[in-house]
Amino acid sequence: MPCAHFENLKQRIAGLRAKFLDDQISNEANDPAGFQADLDRLAAFRLLAHAEIEEFLETKASEGINRIEAAYRSGAQSIQANASIFVMGRVLELGSDERAMRFEVLGWEGYFIGVVRAAKKFISENNGIKEGSFKHLALFSGKMPDEIDAALAFALNSYGKSRGDVAHKSAAGVRTLRAPSAEAKDVEDILKGLQSFFVPAPAN
Repeated sequence: MPCAHFENLKQRIAGLRAKFLDDQISNEANDPAGFQADLDRLAAFRLLAHAEIEEFLETKASEGINRIEAAYRSGAQSIQANASIFVMGRVLELGSDERAMRFEVLGWEGYFIGVVRAAKKFISENNGIKEGSFKHLALFSGKMPDEIDAALAFALNSYGKSRGDVAHKSAAGVRTLRAPSAEAKDVEDILKGLQSFFVPAPAN
């Protein structure tokens, strides 16, 4: 099923690439030896692409939590229907509620509310796409820990670190900025990973 959030992400990245990279990529290809990259524009692309990816992950996470909460309020209140809440509680290090573990109704509802509140707080305070953030946000979006794509987590972690390089220094002092074609490919690879993870191809 198409994902409107992912399609919006692709369009935003395409716009950033057109604004900051496409002409540089063309000049790089036409004159590899003499080409001089515009470091400020490379840094701007990295910062803004990172922001778009982060917003996408947070939007998917919020959508997942809202879906779980809406289903609960609509009557899907059994433990079985909300098993992911216990996983979230463990990941968020909330411990366990003894009444919830004994499946007492009041204890379970309190635990559910506490986990949902903590998840929303994590999303609102999130600041990045590194591995820790990604794993939490993916879980809130509806994934389970054993579904996490290790290669995607690694790529996001690397890109998150590289974003930090340009966020805290002038572009001229950043040593990790790469050729325009390489900067574009880093994001293209992340988009492919996100699509495979969140928007699987329909079965034949």
